Amino acid sequence: MMAGENRKDGDWRSWSLIVILFAVGVWPVALFLLFRKLFGEDAKNRQNVSAPPPLEVDPGPQQTQGGGQSTAMQTAADRSAQRTEHRAHRATTYRAPESRARAAAQSVVRSPAVKKSNARALKIIGLIVMAVGLLSAASPADMVFSGYVANWIGDLLKYLAIAVGGLGMFCGGLRMDANMRRYARYLAVLGETQAVPVSELSRKLGWPERQVIRDLEKMIDKGYFGERAYLDQGLGYFFRSSEADEKLRREQESTQQEPPKEAEEGYSGILRNIRRANDAIADPVLSAKIDRLEDITARIFRAVEEDPDKRSRIDKFLNYYLPTTQKLLDSYAEFEAAGVEGENLRQAKQRIEKTMDSIVAGFEHQLDELYKSDAMDVDSDIRVMETMLHRDTASVEEDFGLGGGTAVQGEEE
Repeated sequence: MMAGENRKDGDWRSWSLIVILFAVGVWPVALFLLFRKLFGEDAKNRQNVSAPPPLEVDPGPQQTQGGGQSTAMQTAADRSAQRTEHRAHRATTYRAPESRARAAAQSVVRSPAVKKSNARALKIIGLIVMAVGLLSAASPADMVFSGYVANWIGDLLKYLAIAVGGLGMFCGGLRMDANMRRYARYLAVLGETQAVPVSELSRKLGWPERQVIRDLEKMIDKGYFGERAYLDQGLGYFFRSSEADEKLRREQESTQQEPPKEAEEGYSGILRNIRRANDAIADPVLSAKIDRLEDITARIFRAVEEDPDKRSRIDKFLNYYLPTTQKLLDSYAEFEAAGVEGENLRQAKQRIEKTMDSIVAGFEHQLDELYKSDAMDVDSDIRVMETMLHRDTASVEEDFGLGGGTAVQGEEE
């Protein structure tokens, strides 16, 4: 029998028990069970809110071709482990009569399945039961108020308990509607995501993390996300299954093993890529040109770092010339690694080798252009100084001692 059928069967039995208890007059116990069922927490699920369920392992074929003895031994070990686990499960389930009694008691107060149909049924039936209880309590109430307390107080309390039970069912239906609306908001944020940080849920929903944790615990407890969802508060993640947890851990491990992204970004990353391509190229002539290329590029970057105003002058250099050059170098290295001396590869390599001279010249021109304004400033300063020298000859000769030299020359003549 499936789990859903077990739950449905348990709900039917628990509701029948509550109705019978009301009918025979044991209404205090009936009210307790009813309110525990509608507003309590499922103790069995609560134990597993923060514990991942076991992974579902596909045992696969018993023996693969070429796998031989090791695969068969592994399969036998898996079967043995499964049998041991099954025996342990049976021993746990049938350990003692009190365990079965506890399980039966938990099934009686287990929450009804969270569905719109159940919420609607609780509200409708609750209103009917409440109306029946109040109408039935009218006559005993008159008799009690007339002085027949001892004879009618029991009936009055029973019918009032039925009315209170109906009110509880109606409120339980309203609560289920509110929980489903709240669950819909979580589901809209989660989408198809199988693992999500609690902090991210809190940020997107605009609710405090403590409230989000309480909501998730209750929803997991009620089975909103299925039987395999759980909350890892130590890691700060909500998982819909153990597989999602394992996938996240593998991704984190692979991310830690990869080099930091910053190492491949910025000017140093560009220079590193050029050097990496150069290391992969065996041709000594081309390698020397790439060395020159790397040196010029480093000077360009150094000039931009020293004067950030020059950054706008190398946009085309950064966005076109460098990426295209890098692509050519990577292609050349790939052609060499192919190990084939076909006509097409040979011509492609020759064209790259010839183009490299123009590329180096273009990079040198880019570096020269960066200092164009500086050269113009120097030229302007020199022209101004020459003009002042010609204008203030006398004072300049006196300041720099040129007058004395002139006098000495005159005497010698």
